[in-house]
This record gives sequence, structure tokens and C-alpha cells, in this order.
Amino acid sequence: MRTIPLVALMLLAVASPGEPQADRAEVHRLEREVARLESAVLERDAVLAEVREQIGAVRDDMRRLREHPPRDLAAAFLSSPANGSDRLGVARAAVFAPRVEVDSSVRHDTVYLRVKRIEPTSVTVVAEVELTSDLDGVDLPLDESGALYVVDWETSEGHVYKLVLRDGASDQPAASVAVHEYQGRGRFAFVGYRVE
Repeated sequence: MRTIPLVALMLLAVASPGEPQADRAEVHRLEREVARLESAVLERDAVLAEVREQIGAVRDDMRRLREHPPRDLAAAFLSSPANGSDRLGVARAAVFAPRVEVDSSVRHDTVYLRVKRIEPTSVTVVAEVELTSDLDGVDLPLDESGALYVVDWETSEGHVYKLVLRDGASDQPAASVAVHEYQGRGRFAFVGYRVE
């Protein structure tokens, strides 16, 4: 297809009257120009093929990242955890076999706990458990080790006591919040690991 202009030019050169030596020189010049242009087109095609390949690789990487986001969120949390407050208990180290306990010798009301896993692109409810008045503590179910978790807690009766997030492997407290008469809800935040 690219040789058609060359053939047309050659036919014009043969058909047009003029000096044969000058015509041959012009044809050779045109042949060199066409060869140079063909070479440039081949180089451009090679560059475009490489760019297409790189775009395909980036597209594959993005698809993998969307399907399996990195755990950097948990690592970032552990390196610089949020500040705790009256309503937020923050574990500054990883918590193994997490457990929520009531630190009180007096009666306490039922505490409703909702365990959520936090990902860069989503929040997944893992479980809902109850810490009833006849129990001192309850284990928190985790679906993945090394993930960032938030546990929303809520109660309605207004007893005053302390809720403690405890590391089940070491039996050490990881975070705590005080439940007051007018503070019936709050959260714990931690990076959790299962121990099985």
C-alpha cells in the first residue's frame, strides 16, 4: 500500500518529458524519502505497541488492587493510631484474640457490639454480639488476621461502668472507655489477629 505513491511517481517521471538523468535522480530522492517515512512509521508502530502493552499492565495492576487492596491501612493505623476519647477506645498495639469485658463488680446492662472490618474501599460488618448482664466478657469474632477493626458498642440502661478491650492472648488491657449514664454508645478501634 505504501509503494503505490512511489509507483505513481515513477509513472509520472516516465511519462513526463525531461532529462532522463534528472528524472532518475528525482526518483531516487523520492524512493529515499519514502523509505525514511516507512522507517518512521515502523518506529511509531513499535512505540505504540509498547505503550499499549504498558497500559494493559497498568490496567491489570489496577484490577488486582481493586480486588485485593493492600493492608497498608492497618499498618498506617499501628504506626500512628488515632487519639482516644470518652467515646473511642484505641488500641495502640495489635490485639490478639480480642475480647470486650466489663470492669465492674456491680450489675451492668446488656451491651450490643457490632464488629466491622475497615478496608480502604469498604466497611464490612463481621458480626453482632451481645454482652449480656450475666456475662463479664465476650470474645470478638474476626474474619481476617491483621485487619483494622472498629467495634461499635451501645447500651441503653444507664449504668456506670468501664468497658475494656482486652488482648486474649496476653490477658492485658488494650483500650478502655467509661460508660456513663448519658453516654450509651461508643467505639473501639484496633488491628486484630485471630489466635486459633
